[in-house]
Amino acid sequence: MRADAQRNLDRVLGAAAECFAEHGVDVTVDEVARRAGVGHGTVFRRFPTKEALLDAVLGKELDRMVLLAQAALMEDDAGAGFELFFRAVADGYARNRALVESKERCQELPQMPVLQEAAHEIVRRAQKAGALRRDLDAEQVFDLVPAASAYPDVILDGLRGQPGVKRLRPETRSVLGR
Repeated sequence: MRADAQRNLDRVLGAAAECFAEHGVDVTVDEVARRAGVGHGTVFRRFPTKEALLDAVLGKELDRMVLLAQAALMEDDAGAGFELFFRAVADGYARNRALVESKERCQELPQMPVLQEAAHEIVRRAQKAGALRRDLDAEQVFDLVPAASAYPDVILDGLRGQPGVKRLRPETRSVLGR
């Protein structure tokens, strides 16, 4: 790809990510093109439909979440790894309307099975370490993400393991600037 074409693609994807995050899936391709500083045709040459553009943007966000999940799995402290990942997912949900509105669409993207398997392992590790309640499965834990996007501390407190088990490290709370 020529350098100018790559720059245009990067600008389109960046603008689309911002537009979808701010306005949801109903944003127009014209708004994306305007924000990217390119013509409408430039967007459609690379992405034949708005859905293809949305899939590219969602795919990049899921790639980011996969990297976060892998980092959480590398944490020596399984509870801290869980909390870091859970907060990152909740933060993504809070700031990105497209993720909220496209939950079903995300299920069809190739990154989702990798992300789900990593999320299940993160939960299993935290439960085994006693940092996370054992009476919930990973789906139930991550069903709480919408509430955690507004009240992460309340949800995380409710997810903690049995009394007497050490609390998750307080320094994990500041990772996302909160």
